[in-house]
Amino acid sequence: MDFGTAYVGQAGQFVERKVLVMSFPFSNAAFTFSVRAENTECFLEAMKRIFGRIGGVPSKIWFDNLSAAVVSIDKDGGRTFTDQFLRFAAHYRFQPEFCNPYSGHEKGHVENKVGYSRRNWLVPPPVCDTDTELEEHLARKSEADMDRPHYAKHERIADLWEKERSKLLALPATPFEVFRLEAARLNKYRELRFEKATYPLPQCRGLETVLLKVKWDEIEVFSSDGEYRLLGKLPRPYADKPMTIEWTTVFDGYRRKPRSVMYSDLARYMPPSVRAFIRVEDTELRKVRIALVRRLLESHEMAEVGEALNTLAGHFSPEAVPEHTLYAMKHPEFRPEPLVESHTPVEIHGHMPDLSQYDAILEVWRLVDEVMRSGFSGYTTWWPRCRTSTKPARCVGS
Repeated sequence: MDFGTAYVGQAGQFVERKVLVMSFPFSNAAFTFSVRAENTECFLEAMKRIFGRIGGVPSKIWFDNLSAAVVSIDKDGGRTFTDQFLRFAAHYRFQPEFCNPYSGHEKGHVENKVGYSRRNWLVPPPVCDTDTELEEHLARKSEADMDRPHYAKHERIADLWEKERSKLLALPATPFEVFRLEAARLNKYRELRFEKATYPLPQCRGLETVLLKVKWDEIEVFSSDGEYRLLGKLPRPYADKPMTIEWTTVFDGYRRKPRSVMYSDLARYMPPSVRAFIRVEDTELRKVRIALVRRLLESHEMAEVGEALNTLAGHFSPEAVPEHTLYAMKHPEFRPEPLVESHTPVEIHGHMPDLSQYDAILEVWRLVDEVMRSGFSGYTTWWPRCRTSTKPARCVGS
């Protein structure tokens, strides 16, 4: 067994993943499982998943002196192992063998298999939005690889694997639960600091001591009062190590050679809307759109450009510049909450007046005024009093 490093396309960038590879020299079969880090929990969980996939356990496994299993090496060659690794090996009943320090060639088969799997299964880097998709991708690749003949025995690897598989030890009835326990103390703000990450725990008290059950992908927080109540579950704070794609440089190359975008492998890592926008048959239109996206990348991320083009779907044209859409995305319209006050009667909340009534009243006043001015004898005394009356309808009627 040995770890390798691979990169996977996610959200327009490359993220680093660790891939544990188990190889079988007799058949040349190999099985893999990807994790976020090479710590003890990830290492043991990956081994457990591979054991479950192959349906058994090898009686002897060779490792190098990885820190997930070996704490220290004495001068006489003796090793001090982690408690979890010793319990794991006893649970699955395999005999661990370790290479001499700085002697990876002693397990040369898996060293070669790590490189082979990376070159043939992970180049170019696959686009996998989740770790589950990456696991399925690697499983398909390793299964398909078993259809080829062995490099020396000239038999199918799958047939040789069936012979080798019969030598495996049976899986234990109960899988091993991979975790470690440790105590932690919250700060006065009721926050937990763990592996350079800070988690708020408002359900706890400030400066309280809690018990952590640390698994490969999550942390369970328990009370330390003797009842061991589950207080919450937190994600393991693995820091992805992204390798950002320099899209401005890529599009500079597309501008020099517009035809290359139709066959570029890097186009697979663009948002689908951007890829569809620039991959058009019209060469002149393609040049215009490549230049447009290149200009947008000066001040926006690739994911933002893709979202803007999704918003403008169906309206693509060289004149439809999405700067306004990108600006609206970053500066959404402010809509204040309705004013809450207690003076307006509840009965008229939401009432919209009918302005046509006011128009009708104005028309009445206009007609009356015209009549009064045309010679009504009491105009000078009655009309001013009627205009100021609190009951104009009754006044006009009289």
